[in-house]
Amino acid sequence: MTNKNVLFLVLDSLRKDRTSIYDDAIEFTPTLQDIADSSVTYENAVSQAPWTLPVHVSMFTGKYPWEHGVTQQKTYLNSSQDTFIQEFNGEGYSTGLITSNVWLTPHKGTAKDFDHVENFLGKKNNKFVAKISKQFNRIFDSLSQDSKRKAEKYIDKIFRFFSVDDSCKSRETVEATREYLSSVEDEDFFLFVNLMEPHEPYNPPKKYLEKHGVKDKSKIPDRQKDLFTQDIDYGELKNIYDASADYTDDLVEEIINSLDENNLREETVIVVVSDHGQALGEDDIFGHQFTVDSTVTNTLMMIDNPEKESRNVEKPVELKKLHDLTPYHAGIREKPEEITKEMVKGGYEFPSVFIGYVPDEKWDKYYKKYRYIQTDSTRTVKQVRQDEDEEITSKDLDTGKEVKTPENIKRELERIDENHGGLRENQGENDSMENEEQEEEIKDRLEALGYS
Repeated sequence: MTNKNVLFLVLDSLRKDRTSIYDDAIEFTPTLQDIADSSVTYENAVSQAPWTLPVHVSMFTGKYPWEHGVTQQKTYLNSSQDTFIQEFNGEGYSTGLITSNVWLTPHKGTAKDFDHVENFLGKKNNKFVAKISKQFNRIFDSLSQDSKRKAEKYIDKIFRFFSVDDSCKSRETVEATREYLSSVEDEDFFLFVNLMEPHEPYNPPKKYLEKHGVKDKSKIPDRQKDLFTQDIDYGELKNIYDASADYTDDLVEEIINSLDENNLREETVIVVVSDHGQALGEDDIFGHQFTVDSTVTNTLMMIDNPEKESRNVEKPVELKKLHDLTPYHAGIREKPEEITKEMVKGGYEFPSVFIGYVPDEKWDKYYKKYRYIQTDSTRTVKQVRQDEDEEITSKDLDTGKEVKTPENIKRELERIDENHGGLRENQGENDSMENEEQEEEIKDRLEALGYS
């Protein structure tokens, strides 16, 4: 097999049940259905966390969040960790990242291995500001819980100064992608696009709002903190989410058309995945923080390789396996020995990045740590409250009824948390070495600007 280009397309926050691939009742995702018809489609793909940052790092590194350590407790990727993007660089590929997602920026370390980066950051996209932002993240991560709750009131202003607005920039993302694809000449490329349209804030064009019956946007949340700051009309939220998913499919069509227009389709592997889904009122929750519901952690995943026949894979697979599958389909790595697994896993730490918004009376419900394990027959969730009280619940996937937790799953849950601390300690050594170098450079730059 000759080397192939790769278009790796993440549809951020797209629920799998809002596509015809996984739900026959859905009629507004024809482009995604066309891709699925020629793809290896994974029926039971599970994300390793319910939000963007740890999931992307898991896909990049092939590690679980408790292994790579990029979680709610540490919101940046240090430069010492290897990613599969480096493998493409080593094979002479041009590597590109296009997204408006604030978690995929130089500020978070997640753009470190790409040749070409478009984050729509403007003047904020420079090394000095990125390092200042990383230092701010490290300081925040090191604060006590009480200090974090107080500091969170000021996070938005600082975050916006060092980062970007939180709009989806869907049109800009598609145009930048089309421009990248039209500029490709004879070199192989790996292009990673995170399309934010299924993510809040929801602002699809008017025709999609009308098509899906959106009448009143006043009680539709713009950000996840709105779960605690406003009344939510979940009926209207679901309508506008469908409008956004519909718009997403049309945006994907534009990107695929660009491959065709530039005669790249037959030599390009297309990976399409949602990094997580979105809670739309399940357990009275909006968004993809504070929950590991299956609507959030069970995701879309398919790989369209022009040299491979289409098929559906029923066994569970982890999104982090894309670390191995992507280079394999590109032709630069041997086929992985193990793709699907009998037991797929993920986790979520105490949500420090939202700690300032959780009301005291709702603390026990929302300030938790989760671990989840899914097999082809059961789904088990372990909840840990701040007082270390634990609750483990297992459900049968076919009936939805609660069942006794299998002993092998109990042992695996114990093993995860036994190893968690040691792995984080090792990463702390790497971080401290990187911190010293960056602190010196930041200090020098600040003094040069007249600050001491």
